[in-house]
Amino acid sequence: MRPTAARTALLLAALAASLPGCGKTSKPSESASAAAPADAPKEAASLDTLLAHGQEAEARGDAEAAFAAYVKAAQAFADSADAWALLGEAQRFYKHNADAARAAFEKALAAADRSAWGRAFALRGLGELEFHAGKLDEARARFEASLKEKPLVDAHRSLCALLGRRGDFAGAAEQARLAAEMEGDEPIALLLYATQLERAGEAAKASEIATKALALAGAAPADPQRRVHCCVYYNAACWHAVGGRRAEALKMLEAFFATPNHRHLGREELLSDPDLASLKDDPGFRALLDGLLAE
Repeated sequence: MRPTAARTALLLAALAASLPGCGKTSKPSESASAAAPADAPKEAASLDTLLAHGQEAEARGDAEAAFAAYVKAAQAFADSADAWALLGEAQRFYKHNADAARAAFEKALAAADRSAWGRAFALRGLGELEFHAGKLDEARARFEASLKEKPLVDAHRSLCALLGRRGDFAGAAEQARLAAEMEGDEPIALLLYATQLERAGEAAKASEIATKALALAGAAPADPQRRVHCCVYYNAACWHAVGGRRAEALKMLEAFFATPNHRHLGREELLSDPDLASLKDDPGFRALLDGLLAE
C-alpha cells in the first residue's frame, strides 16, 4: 500500500479554469502567492504561472519540465512555502534526492508567507522521507502535524500506508476513508479505500470503488491518451493481492514497473508491504523482483 507516493492535482484554484480538464484542486483559493519583486522584468512569470507550468508538465508526464518550473518558482519567489514544498516533492518523487528534498521542505516551513497548504504539504513530504528511511514514529508525527496544519488527501494517504505497515488495519481503513471522501474522484485514494474494504470482507463494494478508480485514471479500460500514475497501478495491485487475485495483481505490478517513476519504491518496501503478502511466495512475483529490482 503506497500512496506516496501518490500525488494530487495541486493546482491553484485560479489555474483551474485556464488548464484543460482541471475541475478541482487540493490547494485553497486563498493560497498565498508571493508578488513579483518590484524591480522584476515585466515579462517575468508570476508564481501562479510557474506553478501552473509545473503542474501541466506533470499532467503530461514531463518530469524534467515540471522540475525546471518548480526550481524557477523557488528561486524567483523564495518566500513562497508552496513553491518550496512543490520543489521538495519533485526532488523526492522524481529525482529521488532525499537530501535536496529535505532542504526544500525545510525552506517551505521557514518561508515568510506561512501558507498553510505549503506547510502541510512540506510536513507530509518530510514524513515520507522518514517513512522510506524506516523511521515510522518520526514519520507518523510528521503526517499528524501535516493534518493538523491543514488536512490534505496526500497526508491521509501517507498515514494510511504507515498504519497498514504497522498492522493497524482499522486505522488504515479510517485514513483511506477520509482520503476517499475528501476527493471523491481521486483514483489513488479510492484504490486505497478499496483495498481496506477488501480486507474487511466487503469485496463487492471494494470492486465497485476500484473499478471506478481505474476508469477515472484511464487504466481500465486502457486509454492511450491518458498517462496513468504509477501509484494507480501499484495500489490496484494491492487491492487484487489482498483479494487473493494473484494473476491480476502481477499484471498491475508489471504495469507499475513499466512507468518511469516506479523507482520511488525499492525491493524491500515491496516485500514488506502487507498488502502484497499473498504474493511473497509466488514465483511470478519473485521473478518480477529479481528481474527488475535485483539485490
